[in-house]
Amino acid sequence: MNAEAARLVKERKADIEQLGLDQYRQQALKHLKIKTVVKESHGTPIHQLLFNFMDPAMHNLFATVGKDQATVYDDVHMGDYVGVVVHFVNESTAHAKGGDLLACAWLNTTGWTVHPQGDACLAVAGASDEIAIISVVEARVIKLLKGPPRDPGAKPADKDPIVELCSCPGRPGLLASLSKQGTARLWDVPSQKLLAVYDNTGAACLALHPDGTSLWTGGKKGNKAVLYSYEAPSQPQADLCTSDSLRKGKGVSPSRQEVEMGGGSHGDSTIDCMRFVEGERLVTKSSDGRMFVWDCARNTQLATWKVPACNAIGGQSSRCQFGTTADGQYVCAGNSTGDVYVYSASTGQRIAHVSPVKVSAPVRACGLSDDCRHLGAVLGNGFVFRYEYIKPEEKPEEAAASEMEPEAETEPDTDAADTEPDA
Repeated sequence: MNAEAARLVKERKADIEQLGLDQYRQQALKHLKIKTVVKESHGTPIHQLLFNFMDPAMHNLFATVGKDQATVYDDVHMGDYVGVVVHFVNESTAHAKGGDLLACAWLNTTGWTVHPQGDACLAVAGASDEIAIISVVEARVIKLLKGPPRDPGAKPADKDPIVELCSCPGRPGLLASLSKQGTARLWDVPSQKLLAVYDNTGAACLALHPDGTSLWTGGKKGNKAVLYSYEAPSQPQADLCTSDSLRKGKGVSPSRQEVEMGGGSHGDSTIDCMRFVEGERLVTKSSDGRMFVWDCARNTQLATWKVPACNAIGGQSSRCQFGTTADGQYVCAGNSTGDVYVYSASTGQRIAHVSPVKVSAPVRACGLSDDCRHLGAVLGNGFVFRYEYIKPEEKPEEAAASEMEPEAETEPDTDAADTEPDA
């Protein structure tokens, strides 16, 4: 962290202590301005942008995936700028198939990382049936999850790419994947074992329960917001990857429960994104821009709103993945013209609205920093827009009044070198 970044971190901590976190967030969201625009070198659509909320010490990191590249950025330690921490190109090697990347997920590394100070690990996947686990500390792939043997009559891996990855904070190393054709898989990353396979789910998106006990999927067009819950096996099944039933595509389904949340409020639209947040709340979004917050324990609707100007077309090529703060109090979502809106998850009230400059294209994904000081959105061919809280300038009369007040005696500043640890 440089001196300017250290000053900003110290200033932000002081503002939060003075206003309280929620008041600071609301003030930040009301004063978001475009600060940085990054054009990634692949020049093609970026499919995901995701902040790392698995470890409080790693909240400064966010990742993107597009074409055959994954990039990890530092959102804090470069002051008003973003810094590239890791740039990964998914090339074909003797050990991996390589290919385009469509999805990523941050992992909980508690208990299985070999680094004493911790590590941030990013799972990435796409055109092939392999999932690469990238260590930010080592800046390389440290594990490779490979799919089960395919039946000769099955579709090639590149015809059924992995389109979504999901992890959870409550169970380190647990990862779920979803293919374009609706096959969901559960993985144990530390052992690189496949836990279970669920075929023919009809799913367009998925989410792991925060404690890792179940997997929830949102349906494609016509499923009317039916969510499926699967009990996750607690231990890897060593023989699963070579079983005849798996090769024939039958899969394993320990238990399956259909739950229609709130009477199918999404209608016939595809549910294209869903995420669990604190308090067993599930946030869902359909392709027409309708969003809901559910209390899963009571099967009740807590809040709802609609994102303007969404095209309502289902399918992976038109989906927009929303983002939340770590505690789920604020939700950001984009539309088909490049605008991003921020809402209160408890009331559904719109808090902020930002628009890009010189680019009019669908927002494919967006995310919020935990303090709401930064909002990131990906749209167009490789563009990352970073909106930043620009603190309002003090009015002249307020400045004059403060100058007239006598300064209180203070002790020497002993925190000048106080910085946040790097990831």
